[in-house]
Amino acid sequence: MKALQIPRPGRFEIVDVPRPEPYADEVIVEIKAINSCTHWDLTVWDGIDLFGRAGHPIYPYPVGSPGHELSGVVVERGDQVTTVQVGDRVAYWGSPPGTRSFRPSGRAYGGYVQFYATHERSVLPFPEGLSWREMAMLEMLSCVGQGVVRAGDLTGQRVAVSGMGPAGLMMLQALKTLGPESLTAIDVQPDRCELAVSLGADRAVRPGSKDWADLREDEFTLSVDCSGVPAAIEGDLEHTAGRLIIFSVPEADFRVPQAARRRGTTIEYTRTPAGRPGKYARHLLVSGQVNVKPLLTHEIPIEEFDKGIDLLRRREAIKVTFDMGN
Repeated sequence: MKALQIPRPGRFEIVDVPRPEPYADEVIVEIKAINSCTHWDLTVWDGIDLFGRAGHPIYPYPVGSPGHELSGVVVERGDQVTTVQVGDRVAYWGSPPGTRSFRPSGRAYGGYVQFYATHERSVLPFPEGLSWREMAMLEMLSCVGQGVVRAGDLTGQRVAVSGMGPAGLMMLQALKTLGPESLTAIDVQPDRCELAVSLGADRAVRPGSKDWADLREDEFTLSVDCSGVPAAIEGDLEHTAGRLIIFSVPEADFRVPQAARRRGTTIEYTRTPAGRPGKYARHLLVSGQVNVKPLLTHEIPIEEFDKGIDLLRRREAIKVTFDMGN
């Protein structure tokens, strides 16, 4: 079958590898859509480890990796699988805490492949209605959902979300369903700000603008960073009297202003003991409370992977869907 591999930074190859066979607890998914993961794809392409681990990334990078935002049809299943059937339309979302796979060395391949082997509990079935591309947003929205769970009750809260990439735009919509007092989007790009307002933000503010300069120190009671940019995180802290939740993986260390300490603003992260809320994320997609269509800006063949990387780097694309040829 066809697969993508990154043999070294800045290079990719389309390789032919054996189609995986399912272990007893696995399903084989014929990939119909796989979406880019901006931060991960770009860092692997650049030879940088997303999580700051010494000695990583290691090349050649594993076949099919770092692809993981995918949807497709179950075409085969192991003899102990009970949660999905052959023919089901499914999307990958992650794995419940404590799941132990029979496969001794993790997944056979990453997601940039034509046929993907994964644990049965790592995919969720979908009804007819959503496109493959929309379904493939489940994994990222499941991650975003941890931030929503962490945020909790938003009654009376003045909320800001910084970074209007795909995560920020989904976070904004999901938090909107909890009825905050106000909801502000923060981004440097005017078009991203306009999109955020069209998706439910009460307003959008660009750092460096007059509106930004007019923000009070206690403008927000809750901020959620989805940018990973240290300056953006510092900006959130300068205008938040309450809580800052960091969904992003920060690109570098950031400074905590003295004013944040004086106001008692806390810094939290989005991991939760129960793991990603996959079924909640599926509900947000199926119900239309989170609209991902405007985020799916480009669709190209996997053979043009470098073009997709370039579109993401220039921020011309929000999400790129790669066609594996199935």
